[in-house]
Amino acid sequence: MSQSWEIRSYTSEEETQARELASRLGLFPAMGYLLVARGIHTYEEAQNFFSPRLEELYDPFAMEDMTVAVERLHRAIEEREHILIYGDYDVDGTTAVALLYRYLRAQCLPQEYLHYYIPDRYDDGYGITLQGIDYAHQLGIGLIISVDTGIKATEEIIYARSLGIDFIVCDHHTPDETLPPATAILNPKRADNHYPFTELSGCGVAFKLVQGLAIYRHLPFDSLLPLLELLVLSIAQDRVSILGENRIFIYHGLQQLNSQPSIAITYLMRLGKIQPGRVDMASIYYELGPRINAAGRMAHGAESVKLLIAEDHATAEAQSQILDEYNRQRQELDQQVTREAITLVEADPQLEKQRLIILYRPEWNKGVMGIVAARLADRFHRPVLILSRSTGEYLAGSGRSAGGFDLYQAIQACSDCLENFGGHIFAAGLTIREDRLPEFRQRIQEYVAGVKESTSTSSFTPRLKVDVQLKPSEISRTLLRQVEMLYPFGTDNERPVFMTQGMRDAGGSRAVGKALQHLSLRMTDAYQRIRPLHGFALGLAHYAPEITRHKAFALCFELEENNFYPQSFLQLRVKDLCLESELSERLIEQ
Repeated sequence: MSQSWEIRSYTSEEETQARELASRLGLFPAMGYLLVARGIHTYEEAQNFFSPRLEELYDPFAMEDMTVAVERLHRAIEEREHILIYGDYDVDGTTAVALLYRYLRAQCLPQEYLHYYIPDRYDDGYGITLQGIDYAHQLGIGLIISVDTGIKATEEIIYARSLGIDFIVCDHHTPDETLPPATAILNPKRADNHYPFTELSGCGVAFKLVQGLAIYRHLPFDSLLPLLELLVLSIAQDRVSILGENRIFIYHGLQQLNSQPSIAITYLMRLGKIQPGRVDMASIYYELGPRINAAGRMAHGAESVKLLIAEDHATAEAQSQILDEYNRQRQELDQQVTREAITLVEADPQLEKQRLIILYRPEWNKGVMGIVAARLADRFHRPVLILSRSTGEYLAGSGRSAGGFDLYQAIQACSDCLENFGGHIFAAGLTIREDRLPEFRQRIQEYVAGVKESTSTSSFTPRLKVDVQLKPSEISRTLLRQVEMLYPFGTDNERPVFMTQGMRDAGGSRAVGKALQHLSLRMTDAYQRIRPLHGFALGLAHYAPEITRHKAFALCFELEENNFYPQSFLQLRVKDLCLESELSERLIEQ
């Protein structure tokens, strides 16, 4: 399916800011536009963006209920209460549990007073459960701190209070209008929020709690630094914004991972074949994160926490091997379920026409539904919900969005059909009774149809977002080095995509690959005023005949260094390409 190219437009004021900012920084004009698009408008903001400082972290006590939460936690520490940390089973939840546990163990309480609980994906389901509270009561817990969960647990928190258990909620998910009756609720998305940054991860909210505790108890800030490795894992894997305060966390978290990783992370790095000092965002996305996530998907998330809080090599090595095996099993299972799901869609013409794809098979494993939904959303360019049987008459579902469609809002519009739901614009989960599924299918399809009809173009047409259009003469290794100043890349700070046009073959462009399905490019501008540029385009070899006949073409690309031996060179990683004659049909102004 052809993509539309959505070129980022800039107001006249933004253009002036971009040019002035680039000039003052001594950078190419394109860098000025990239900075302005990321909310950077001044020289000082740019310097802080390029070199984030921990001193710029926000005051944790600017968050609603922080004082109450810190004072209650301090009292629990002083009175030697038993504390239970209750977290979700994904990377954000397990790292948040480990962060709180490690800090309290190191700075505040003997280990025998600390406990943690991760719900079982299959027996407990999502969120705070009555079983978990009963477990806490049996242990004599006086205070539960929930992390990455709890913002909708009104009934469960009322039940905990009836047992004499106080609750501090640390969550980052969207709350309902009425908050649960917890002792304190730390959530930057609260309606009465005054905290300057709303896009913290669940682990990020937990970090703000221990930051506040450190201030309150006069503990050194350096005592927090070992926790940054957990924070960067949660931010990357939960796909929250890496601008604002999260950029500070992720910048220094990567430094921590590369300089002084814990023994737990060290063993995971070995299994992922990551060299010490070479951890980057890709290492987290494809090696570290999936292994931590695998325990909650295939068995129990507590296995991940056990690794992340390990203090000895024997435990760390054994637990990392367990997670590695779970990850291997997960890979096999998600590939199998993905194949089955794609077959179902392609075999049913009605499904292929639906604006939101909903698939249900009772036998599918709950642990891989989110991965499968993401794969199908990418393949079919529309939101996808995957459901399987949970327990008894209940089904569990996981969804992923596409094209900027607000999946959470769509599910919320049909929430009276559901037992439970949660999430955000791009991803959501739900629990539903099987007999309510037909009504839910109809209602959410009607909602999606209404959204599409209210917009001028389909939200689900695949689009390639382009940051800046370049002249061929502006493409250089110097620009690549300047682009790398924006690293780390991630949500809201993706690696920039550029577009240029008027390119022609410089001799040597050809189809490559075992099936000759890819395209290797050697190109120059129409007047051959620049030295030939190299590019590589996956799956676009069908353009080779016309390009080699010197037809003009345009392309969207990322800049990268090709380190192929014996020498490195600038390469354009082509995201899409079209002939110049097709360009007007591709372009969309943002």
